[in-house]
Amino acid sequence: MSGLVISYSGIRGVVGRDLDPSVARSFGAAFRRMAAESHPAGPITLVVGRDTRASGPELQSALMEGLSDGRVRIIDLDVAPTPTIQFALGALAAHGAVAVTASHNPAQWNGFKFFLAPGNTVLDGAQTERLVLSLPASAPGDPGASTIEHRQDQAVALHVARVLEQVAAESIRRRRFRVALDAARGAGERPAARLLDALGCTVTRVDVERESEPLPENLAALRDAVVRNGCEVGFGQDLDGDRLALTTETGIAPGEDYTLVLVVDHLLRRPHASTPVVVKNVSTTRAVDDVVARAGAELVETRVGEVHLSRALKQRIDQGRVAFGGEGNGGVILPAVHLGRDSLVGMALVLETLAQRAMPLSERLRELPRYHSAKLKLAVSREAALIAAVERAFPDGLVDRVDGLRLRFADGAWLGLRRSNTEPIVRLVVESPDAQWVSRVVSMLQNV
Repeated sequence: MSGLVISYSGIRGVVGRDLDPSVARSFGAAFRRMAAESHPAGPITLVVGRDTRASGPELQSALMEGLSDGRVRIIDLDVAPTPTIQFALGALAAHGAVAVTASHNPAQWNGFKFFLAPGNTVLDGAQTERLVLSLPASAPGDPGASTIEHRQDQAVALHVARVLEQVAAESIRRRRFRVALDAARGAGERPAARLLDALGCTVTRVDVERESEPLPENLAALRDAVVRNGCEVGFGQDLDGDRLALTTETGIAPGEDYTLVLVVDHLLRRPHASTPVVVKNVSTTRAVDDVVARAGAELVETRVGEVHLSRALKQRIDQGRVAFGGEGNGGVILPAVHLGRDSLVGMALVLETLAQRAMPLSERLRELPRYHSAKLKLAVSREAALIAAVERAFPDGLVDRVDGLRLRFADGAWLGLRRSNTEPIVRLVVESPDAQWVSRVVSMLQNV
């Protein structure tokens, strides 16, 4: 297991090298014990599902062998997006859930995301460490010991219904939107199509196999489909359906950051009983800061990692505050649905803002603050040299080390360096109102 990437973002590895059925079985057994320790009073219910990676069926089967026990009931959602799995944890009164997914990682990867009740969030760092320390030397499993229920359709139906409750669905239906959907042949496709159909949309399915991460460079087929079919918007998901990228009616992909900026701006325009709190991580565009300031709302920044966002949101909700937010990777979190990133929530809210403002998506995006940015993946072996080079080159930057190294400047520019939680790389984000400054910084650091 030495090659696995283990963090509060889950367990990930290259299939056949770091990850195989024996590893899956061991993690299943360890998580079963963790869930049982958290709920010692009686039988426990665990939800399991997976994305569409080719390695998924074998790994899920092995995982379920490890989970299996006489006091465990397993709800098998088969192929289901991570947001549906997380939502089902609460909706079906389960005690834990596992998504077999590597999210945005390339196709040769797979992994596991573990969720625990009652918080219904992904494991934090301490819980993940405890999970790993409790891995058994061997986990033969007893696949016949647990009751297994297949409830995929029910979970999706409940999830879609909850999302529909969060928007003015009838106003969206009246617009009869034409939408292109590129799910990368992933787990989010059927639930997204079900949601869009319920919202009265005519959907053009983009059937392409591509890299999971819905970056602009991976969305050529979606951009073409939007223009060719006269669609008002294009939606791009990753393989497990928690991230959402947009394409305008003109075929432009503005970048996944702007899914969150648009949704936050829209939610802040709603009437609220108290001052809203918007939670984002330190690697998300400053455009979110700007729309929050413009609305007179409160901004909270966390470390990168869904669990940090979820915990910060839950804390505010428990205080009686109105709170929502997400990540600049296209991950929208609306606690009224659940405390995780959810592309279905993003789709519904984007359609609502288009219906209520009655303007094209390209025009709606022009209302938002805009920064020039670059996001690079660099070899982890260069981390120390990169940090030293940044500190030498920018002595005037305001330093914070909430997560890695971030420098902020008076004109709104900033740059951040941090080690990835999901891949053996260093992530560099550079953002500024000045495109040339971004280019200069990127060129300098690429040559370090």
